[in-house]
Amino acid sequence: MRKFLVTLLVLAALIAVLLGPSYMRYRRVAGAVPAWVRLGGAEANGQTLEAITEALNRPFEEPIAAYYGDQRILLRPQTVDFRVDVDTMIAETRPYDNPWLLARYLFGEALNRPTASVNVPLRYALDGAALDAWLAQVAAEHDRAPQRPQPIVQTMEIVPGKPGQTLDQVASRARLITALSDAGNRTVRLAVDEAPAPPIDLQALGDLLKARLEEFPGIASLYLHYLPTGEEIAINADVAYAGTSTLKIAILEQLYRVQDGPLDVETTKIVSETMMHSGNFTANLMLGKIGGGDWDAGVRVMNQAFKSLGMKNTFMATPYDRKLAVAPRIVTEANSRTDLNTQPDPYMQTTARDIGSALQMLVACSEGGGTLIAAYGDQITPAECQQALDFMALNEMTELLVGGLPAGAKAVHKHGYVPDTHGDVAAIWGPAGPYVLSVFFYRPTWLEWGISNPTMQILARATWDFFDKYGNQP
Repeated sequence: MRKFLVTLLVLAALIAVLLGPSYMRYRRVAGAVPAWVRLGGAEANGQTLEAITEALNRPFEEPIAAYYGDQRILLRPQTVDFRVDVDTMIAETRPYDNPWLLARYLFGEALNRPTASVNVPLRYALDGAALDAWLAQVAAEHDRAPQRPQPIVQTMEIVPGKPGQTLDQVASRARLITALSDAGNRTVRLAVDEAPAPPIDLQALGDLLKARLEEFPGIASLYLHYLPTGEEIAINADVAYAGTSTLKIAILEQLYRVQDGPLDVETTKIVSETMMHSGNFTANLMLGKIGGGDWDAGVRVMNQAFKSLGMKNTFMATPYDRKLAVAPRIVTEANSRTDLNTQPDPYMQTTARDIGSALQMLVACSEGGGTLIAAYGDQITPAECQQALDFMALNEMTELLVGGLPAGAKAVHKHGYVPDTHGDVAAIWGPAGPYVLSVFFYRPTWLEWGISNPTMQILARATWDFFDKYGNQP
């Protein structure tokens, strides 16, 4: 027993001799946490609680460089009350402050073989509501909706649109918290979702045409129908205008509807004269053909046709060039408007949409479909509609809409004008398929040809160029 005690004393003395210096050094540098414990990966050996708190927080006081695309935005930790939770980290070191780990540390120091440190992960706190508010502010300042293509009126071109950007606030929040809690990397790219730029489509063409029409010194209306898809552009398309000779398109359609078999020589001559020279007397003769020899009956047939074909703002009160003792007062939605008033002819009226639709029906019929065939069945045939278009091609007027088309372009049109109103309705077989363009201008008292003609040509050429360059993008 005595021998055992002696052995223990000798062993204790050896341990004291071996570990004594290490223990003394440990005691001299001992601080708020054991020497073998790291805080957030950093050594805290020998430091007071105050020093540890300062050392832990200092690296995290640097601002975060957050990038929204190419925009650099600084987020200061103080903005979101980011701070290292030193108290929690110190509390987590307590289980590691025990004799066994102390002995392991001292033996490692004595034998010059340091033992592996224990690391307490970084603990932190921040104001989540403040971070969300900061993200919301960034989104408000930098998010942008996709920008539509923009019209350039000076050159009648369309500038492509721009993509949109939206901050993904949930994903960006997680990235920011990671950066705030990483002293070595204070840069983060915010999560941004990109929406593609809108295509240069028919709406973009409509924006360009509208911008140009807004420069017209009066009232302007435009209607475009793209036959392959049925898409339309309508700009003041339901404003009432004097019908003038443009109504001869609808008269021509009804003549073919009531005509049985090929046109005889007399009728062919009448139609040719009307379409070539826009004669009013021959147009009345066509009304007579429609009305069984009675011009007024022909007018009644026309008005019934306008209603049945959906041309609700179009009418004829009398044949051409006939005046009544008291001017008629026929009310339509178009001529009841109070915002735009062209002082339309009380005897004959239409709109850009109505008469444009009439020509569209004729083109569709020539291709074997459309409203005319649906409404009248075998009373009118594609061959007859094509012949009607061929008669329209006799029009000697080469100005207005067709004057703006490139040489060799296939088109037919019917124009009409009185001193204060000029209109033209054209079917054009463009680079991406046929379309109908109907344009009307009004200026009180007198509309100068030098204003209406070049403007129509510009509109027609811009439309042609759009289909030539872009087709009809979905």
